[in-house]
Amino acid sequence: MAYFKDLSLYSYSKGETSILPAFNIGWLSKDQSFIAGETSQQFREKLYGFCVDENLVLVMRGFHKCEFCELSYDEWLKTHPDYGKSAKFMGLGTGEIRVIGKSVIYAAPSLIYHYISTHDYMPPQEFIEAILTGPQPGSTEHNALLNNYKHH
Repeated sequence: MAYFKDLSLYSYSKGETSILPAFNIGWLSKDQSFIAGETSQQFREKLYGFCVDENLVLVMRGFHKCEFCELSYDEWLKTHPDYGKSAKFMGLGTGEIRVIGKSVIYAAPSLIYHYISTHDYMPPQEFIEAILTGPQPGSTEHNALLNNYKHH
């Protein structure tokens, strides 16, 4: 997977359709350091909703494994039973999420949930605030954003 510095302008996929500028969050690499810290349970629960398959955009064929774990995909799923609970499936490493901020869109790989819950990646505070207080999956605003990707 490609590495992009947090809050740099998104340019990974030509399928980006946001009206607002999109900024990178959580495009990590084992060759680059990242800020670590503890996030709240409320944040992780809300982030989970963005990362389930039904809310992914720009889904790719195949998947990217976590560079930090060095596990096979099957081993990875076995060691992370929370991925897929509540009859929702989270295809980590298969697509991207979009989060609506105050005046920007945040673009992150679906692996961000794993990076935060397993490797203590600490995303920028403005992304955390957008997850906690911004439009949630299923809201009119978030559905409108996701619909932009379905027409390409």
